[in-house]
Amino acid sequence: MLGLINGSAKGDTFSCQKLYDHLVDKVYVYVRYRTSTNEQATDLTQDVFIDFFAALPSFFYQSRAQLYAYVFVITRRKLARHYADANMQMKKNSVEFDEEFMSLPADQGLSDNKEVGLDVKQALGTLDEQTREIVVLHHWSRYTFGEIARLLKLTESAVRVRHHRALKTLAGALEK
Repeated sequence: MLGLINGSAKGDTFSCQKLYDHLVDKVYVYVRYRTSTNEQATDLTQDVFIDFFAALPSFFYQSRAQLYAYVFVITRRKLARHYADANMQMKKNSVEFDEEFMSLPADQGLSDNKEVGLDVKQALGTLDEQTREIVVLHHWSRYTFGEIARLLKLTESAVRVRHHRALKTLAGALEK
C-alpha cells in the first residue's frame, strides 16, 4: 500500500489507478447513501478523488485504517460543501434509494425489490445518525468494525455493540 501511495503522490498513473480502484467503491457507496441521485454521487466521488490526489503528497501513511480515515474526512467535507453550496440541509430520512443501490447481498436475506428497499429505508430512519452510519459503512461500504471505529473516533467494541443493537432494531422494524 505504501508503494501505491508514494507512487500516486509522485504522479505515477499506474499507482493512482490502483489506489483509486482500491478506494472508489467504499467512497461511492457512502456518498450514494448521502445523496439523492447516482449522478450526484458520481460527481461528488470524482471530486473526492481530485481532492485526495491533490492532498496526497502531504499525507504520511501509517496504516490502512489511517488511509481510510483520511479519505473519509475528505469525503465528509466534500459532502458538507455540496449541501452548503446547494443551500440544502441534509435530512435524515429524505435520501432516495433506488432498487440497484438498496439490493443487499443474498446472504442478508433481502431481495432487491423496491418494496423491501423502502422498508429498509424506513427502518434505517429509526436509528440515530451515528448508528445508521455504522450500519451503512459496514454493510454497504464493507468497512470492518476496526476501520469504522477509527473513522468515527469510537472504540471497536462500541462500534460492535451499536451495530449489534442496530441489527436487532432493524429486524424488529422490518418484521412489522
